[in-house]
Amino acid sequence: MNAAVTRALSVSETPAAVVRRLSTGDRPVILTHLLALNRDDRYGRFASALGDNAIAAYVERLHFARDAGFGILDAEAQLLGFLHLVVHAPSGEIGASVLPHCRRCGLARQLFAAAFAHASACGVKTIHLATGHPAALRICTSLGHPILLRPTAPRALVGTKAAATHIPAA
Repeated sequence: MNAAVTRALSVSETPAAVVRRLSTGDRPVILTHLLALNRDDRYGRFASALGDNAIAAYVERLHFARDAGFGILDAEAQLLGFLHLVVHAPSGEIGASVLPHCRRCGLARQLFAAAFAHASACGVKTIHLATGHPAALRICTSLGHPILLRPTAPRALVGTKAAATHIPAA
């Protein structure tokens, strides 16, 4: 069995991976994680297939004092999943990614749950999902959040617990 399969099995067998709040000191692992994404995954994460230099610039611009970064790391300190919540109360925006060999293990769901709890506590009523990625929409629905799909960007507006069940018209 190769290392990727072993790592994926160990993640899936863990009942609840630990979601960590990330900080400025985590920029190197965030960069490594995002650079490991292929072109399609970069599009799903950023709504654009960003090149390496653009990703490096994005990581340098992360504003940890205002926004929130959440991550799940393995025993070797590799970032398996990363979620960035941009806070512009009363709205926010989420971008998330999970390494391919760790998908379908519940990591993204745990990251989204942490982000939605934080967003609600910050008074964020609506979360924007730029691409309306099907996996993200399924996760939001499974967590009980109402979704409004749109034909333009952002493709989806998701209500938080702070919003009750109302999503403002676009």
